[in-house]
Amino acid sequence: MKKKLFLWSVFAFLVLCVAVSVFAAGSKEGAKGVKKVVFGYVMPGPDPWYGYARDGFLLAAKKRGVKVIVVNSNYDQQKEQANIDDLITQKVDGIDLFSFNPDGVQIAAQKCNKAGIPILGEMSHIAPGPGKVITDVEFDWRRMGVMKAKYYAEKHPGEKVLVITGIIGQGPIDLLLDGLKTTVKELGKNEIVSIQPADYNREKAMNIMENMLQSGKKFTLVDVHNEDMALGVVQVLKDAGKLNNPIHLITNNGMPEGLEAVKKGDIEATISTSPGVEGLVCFEALYRYVVMHKKLPPKIMIPMKWINKNNVNTAVSWVVDEKAYEKVVKMFDDMVGK
Repeated sequence: MKKKLFLWSVFAFLVLCVAVSVFAAGSKEGAKGVKKVVFGYVMPGPDPWYGYARDGFLLAAKKRGVKVIVVNSNYDQQKEQANIDDLITQKVDGIDLFSFNPDGVQIAAQKCNKAGIPILGEMSHIAPGPGKVITDVEFDWRRMGVMKAKYYAEKHPGEKVLVITGIIGQGPIDLLLDGLKTTVKELGKNEIVSIQPADYNREKAMNIMENMLQSGKKFTLVDVHNEDMALGVVQVLKDAGKLNNPIHLITNNGMPEGLEAVKKGDIEATISTSPGVEGLVCFEALYRYVVMHKKLPPKIMIPMKWINKNNVNTAVSWVVDEKAYEKVVKMFDDMVGK
């Protein structure tokens, strides 16, 4: 009898050991089997703005433990769509599309909707159609145009203005120009002598400035639609002896080199917008939708402000850190809940 009890005890012990071993193995398998969240991030081109936005997105992703596949379209719509197709094939959990073409966003949205992959539009006005993005993260570009027109009227009434802009046909620039031209006409204080697209290319902006100086057209204010181009224009005006004598320059973005130019007086004023903050906001919006299943508003607008020599230290930094991310998290907690 004692021998049977001993054998049963040994058998029970062995069964228990096997069960524990199987459970432990299963637990390890489960830990390894937890699917890591993966987002795709599509950049439109090589402009410095896009790099800072990407860095903000990646900083937030690191904080949330999300893997990011970064691709660049280099201002090529076919490449942009190939990037979208590739990310869909890789079955990413969500896509942030920073595009340069409203039609491209619409096509990409249709593809992602069909594949069941959430897609967010970053600074990318979407053309009409059945494709839907989960939200559109923007600065209020039309309002920026209004702000610039009001600045002309207040600070440079009666003066003629040359506008050197980005890519016409890209949603943000079209909205900016609409607000600008409409408000200039309404206020009746200034005349825009020419609107020249430089496609966010510094060399093109410099060539435009040189050609306009040689054209004989009269203007005393130049409005350049990003600071990378504006710094090239500053150099042309300096070489011609016309910077602030009589031609003044305003711009937008608030990049570090641009703020230094404001401090030195080379740039009269700029509108501060931070691509780093933009990247943080885009990531958090996509994360809240995909992982936390939160409903988002159709548009999320990021604040912007005028910066001049007197308040240059209040500009929002392009380089973001954990404190900036914490502020963005709080913004979303207040907006869509924890």
